[in-house]
Amino acid sequence: MRTSFAIVAIVATLASSVLAGGPEICTNNKDGSGGTNYQVTKDCCAAVKQKAYFNELSHQCMGYGGPLDNAVDTGKMVECCSSRGAGSKAV
Repeated sequence: MRTSFAIVAIVATLASSVLAGGPEICTNNKDGSGGTNYQVTKDCCAAVKQKAYFNELSHQCMGYGGPLDNAVDTGKMVECCSSRGAGSKAV
């Protein structure tokens, strides 16, 4: 029983780690609402040193491996969006 719980805890931790750093957008409102701010998202995705690109179809900053890639530097994206008067959120 303890082994099963330990395995579940490890899997849950790894799953949450994989999701962190996925696609990110800058939003129109500082609280993370209001939809995607296209230009700020594009600018920040280019400005932050990371292995990611701005996807023109989805208007998201994401890793070259696609939506499940863990390449976006979320902390730096948040800082960049905020410095330009926008909010941010992971998508």
